Amino acid sequence: MLFKSVLLSTLIAVQALAENSAHQEIVTVTKTTHISNPCLENYAKKLLPNNPTGLTTGIPIVIVYAPQQPDNQVKQSESLQPTQSSKAQQQQQIQGSSVPASIHDTPTPTDHTKITVTSTTICNQKVCTVKTFSTIISHSESPTTTTTTKQNEEKSIADTKSFTHKALPSSNGAVTLKTTSVKTALTTTSTVFSATSLPSTTYTPSTSVSLVSTTKKNPVSSQSVVSTTKTISINTSLITDAVTITKEATTLPNSKHSSTFTNGSISFISTSANKVKSTVTSDISNNSQNRSSLSLTSTIDQLASITNSTLTTITKPTSLVPDFSYTNSSRVSSTMRNSSEESSMVLEKSSSKLLSSTSSLNSSSIASTTESSELASATTSDSSLSHSSSSSVELSSSLSSEADSSSSSESVETGSSDETASNYSGDLFKAIDTNAPPTVFARSEIPLTIPAGVDNNGKPIGTNKFYTNLLLGNQDFMVYPLPYGLYWSKTSYYGFAVQHNNVSDRVFGSINTNNKGVASYYFNPTNNAELIFSATSFSKDSMHMKVSQMAELSALVTLSSSSNDESNYLDIPLVQGMGFVTGIYNGNLTPLLNSLFGVKDLSLETSDALLSNVLKYRATLLNNVQWLIYVTLPDKDTDFKLEVEDFYNLKGSKPVDGLIIQVAIAPEDNDNDKYYDAAAGMYVTGATVSGSVSQGTAASYKFSYTTAGKSSSNNPIVFALPHHMDSLTGSALDALTGITVTSTTKGEMTGFLTNELEFSETINQDVEFLPWTENMTGSLTYTKDQLELLASAANKELAADIAATVKNMNSNYFSGKVLDKYAQILLVVSEIIQDEEVTKDALNAMKDAFKVFTQNKQYYPLMYDTKFGGVTSTSAQDGDPNADFGSAYYNDHDFHYGYFIHAAAIVGYVDKKLGGTWAQSNKDWVNSLVRDASNPSADDTYFPVSRMFDWFSGHSWATGLFVTYKNIESSSESLHFAAAIKLWGKVVGDQSMEARGGLMISIMARSFNMYFYYKSDNTVEPKQILPNKVSGIFFENKVDYTTFFGTPADHPEYVHGIHMLPITPSSSLVRKTSYVQEEWKDQIAGFIDNVDSGWTGILRLNQALFDPKSSYEFFASNNWDDKWLDNGQSRTWSLAFAAGALNAS
Repeated sequence: MLFKSVLLSTLIAVQALAENSAHQEIVTVTKTTHISNPCLENYAKKLLPNNPTGLTTGIPIVIVYAPQQPDNQVKQSESLQPTQSSKAQQQQQIQGSSVPASIHDTPTPTDHTKITVTSTTICNQKVCTVKTFSTIISHSESPTTTTTTKQNEEKSIADTKSFTHKALPSSNGAVTLKTTSVKTALTTTSTVFSATSLPSTTYTPSTSVSLVSTTKKNPVSSQSVVSTTKTISINTSLITDAVTITKEATTLPNSKHSSTFTNGSISFISTSANKVKSTVTSDISNNSQNRSSLSLTSTIDQLASITNSTLTTITKPTSLVPDFSYTNSSRVSSTMRNSSEESSMVLEKSSSKLLSSTSSLNSSSIASTTESSELASATTSDSSLSHSSSSSVELSSSLSSEADSSSSSESVETGSSDETASNYSGDLFKAIDTNAPPTVFARSEIPLTIPAGVDNNGKPIGTNKFYTNLLLGNQDFMVYPLPYGLYWSKTSYYGFAVQHNNVSDRVFGSINTNNKGVASYYFNPTNNAELIFSATSFSKDSMHMKVSQMAELSALVTLSSSSNDESNYLDIPLVQGMGFVTGIYNGNLTPLLNSLFGVKDLSLETSDALLSNVLKYRATLLNNVQWLIYVTLPDKDTDFKLEVEDFYNLKGSKPVDGLIIQVAIAPEDNDNDKYYDAAAGMYVTGATVSGSVSQGTAASYKFSYTTAGKSSSNNPIVFALPHHMDSLTGSALDALTGITVTSTTKGEMTGFLTNELEFSETINQDVEFLPWTENMTGSLTYTKDQLELLASAANKELAADIAATVKNMNSNYFSGKVLDKYAQILLVVSEIIQDEEVTKDALNAMKDAFKVFTQNKQYYPLMYDTKFGGVTSTSAQDGDPNADFGSAYYNDHDFHYGYFIHAAAIVGYVDKKLGGTWAQSNKDWVNSLVRDASNPSADDTYFPVSRMFDWFSGHSWATGLFVTYKNIESSSESLHFAAAIKLWGKVVGDQSMEARGGLMISIMARSFNMYFYYKSDNTVEPKQILPNKVSGIFFENKVDYTTFFGTPADHPEYVHGIHMLPITPSSSLVRKTSYVQEEWKDQIAGFIDNVDSGWTGILRLNQALFDPKSSYEFFASNNWDDKWLDNGQSRTWSLAFAAGALNAS
């Protein structure tokens, strides 16, 4: 063993000496190697091929080789412990924040070249990887005209610093990550310009506020319905017992063909033409077990999908109830009324409530055909299986066939897959369809003029994207790709302007609020051009802007002197998260950088850490804000330089074709410049979103940035938002810089040296059609009294001509809400009350109502807009773009269409369980709405990718083609859209769509609770607005606690309720119990008693998310008044939701 250790030490020493001999200068080499079996084996094979294997030590070996030098020249490092180095520059404005670096300093003589090499060997079972980092500091003397930046002297490249991000959860409230390592070197600074006097006047940003107009139509309406007399209604006297519904009750059949399932002596034979609905009820007792009962409801289609392990012996309790079945004891239907006098109990799925391991079920045979179904025999062993002391198990069944014209015994659904969503693994962004939308949507153009220069090469144009203001009006409203804001500057200075955001610059105010002494809004001043990309040839009458390459996360701005000049132009790529604002000068343009604020100082900083063709400048503006300016030349050019013409103009010394200028706000800690240095020369040109899911729940998605240029790190710098930090995974974790830059309304953004940001999320599969809250721990159950009240409410609300009601509504938004309301009543009748006759009647009524829209006969028909690429309302064709809530110009499409899609999912689901094919017959129409608002793939060339949902921001933007800043007023209706496509995907078998909807919900759960919903411990939004508990209208650049249809001073229910409606099972995934309770206590409890309108029902159903008892008591009150319901909310659904949450909590 001693020999082996000596041999190992010798081998590594020889290696160190061999590597060191290549250096001509005096060097210090530090190598730390952690030895393990595979490491030693690889070293031995490399240096001594004939050396025997098996040498082991397992101890770290550190070898330091340094030539002998006089003590006054060399001072050896005495410690490897990190030291703290903080060089925060004092400024009047906060420009960002970073944590001081933890560094290892190894001093060496300044008159010699120093190379510090630190290597770490990491081994797995087969391979050892040696990671080597080098810091090179030149031995040349610094000229007397330059100033050495102290904090960059003699720094080791292996040094890392800890970065604590407040958005990352951990046991102590934060997670500490290591920042990435980059090349650093001695930095020398020379002054280019320093003002000796100040201008007589300086620029002062405007802090005036534009008030939100609150005159739009109230989205909560109590429009009357067209009543009708129903001959079929629920007979409440036939409800004899409680009902329990498991999650499996909503599982849809997969197989569409005849099939046979056999398990021992139990055999089911099915065809697609008919269904056999069977109910087995019994009491089961076993020793000390509580008495339970079994209820089995199935269809032949469903039985065909059962695997061999589904029904086995009674020693496997979960096998008693197939995964798809109801566990329901009181079916009120025409098939059960003959046996309604028989009582029944429910056997829960829980294995602890079934039978002991000694129990067994032995059945001789169960045969089912399209003609009849009967139980041949049933016996029990070691336990009794009985009802009212009877040993028999009764099976009642009925045959039913779908009467709707859309169904056929011969039809096979082509859009479904036998693979269930619960185990789907694959692409999250598969195209829904690549065919043209149905011809029922007339082809036309919306009456909106696109400015000259806007050209997307025939591809659909994103209408709700961050860059939309560049396509509208005078094209001079700001755009926010983040972290920077930009705009086309067309007065005083001519070019494309850039500004950053300071926390200290935020403007707070209070107006028309119910919360006295609390800020009702904050915003960031706009159009403050700190730097302007320009050229000497640009002027008021000689500047043209082209906007092209508009995609999901990016666009390209091109400036030139005229529209005809295709040789001399300035390209400015706009990409969400871009760390630099970059201008690429092409042709014979002389670059010019202007500033509204003016430049006080300009210095040139040189460093061997920069590429040889990169120049680095630091500009200090008159407001004391510092900007880094990097100039990248196509080739090293010692003649080019930036010159100061006056306070407001930095000019390039000459034109250079292909010149790149990049700007970024300087980090507060100059030490963090190294990350910008490492990225300088490379810029992002675009980004795509991709993702996949494994087993239906483990989802990942990523932003892949396309780049141009070259940097010393071979990476660009990009920034992530706070909600990204929660779910960040992959290689980006090793690319953290620790630089933060303030966003407009989303807190601090964090920089990464990477071209890819990847995230992981978990999709919740427990939430589908039926009531659910996060507080529910048991099965969904309803008492007899609750069922009777539900039936009474449903009978009353179904006494309507649904088709006539929705046809005459003068808004697709309202008609979609009403359609969805009746769909939810249908769901309750089908799944909870379980009256088959009324279910079929309501289903047919819903199908008739949908024909109004699928045949395009509603008040405002839909059309396919060939100008922007979208299915949109015809409401603006007569000249009023604000009609129908501005939907013709792509306002609120996810809000509007979400109701239709959700209603279609319910109709398709119920119809499919009854053997129909309505969903398949109407899939193209519904999918067109999904594609319009949420097209996942560029392969679908008829719609822009993800019109509404901003994957970078983590939420949708409701604002379409209107000259304003993007905003969202109703987070909950955006959530409803995601839930709708999840359920619709489930019904039609589009598993990619289903999983994508689930992923959107998971992302919203993060972003909403950071940006829209304000608990007292929120660390992202400013503390001044947190007492409001909700954002109100969330703009790109402003948060305003109000609505477009009324202020909280008069109607606080508006601003809170618009972020609640509609309450569905998905609501509780995002509106967490702790938040809802805090909002109720701090806000709603103070005004709820003064609300006497349709908003009352919205607020009270929201209450069920944390206090279902009070919520149910409200809806069940004997003093009930329908005026408390919005026309998109039913009492039936409200009772079902609140009661379900109450009984299962």
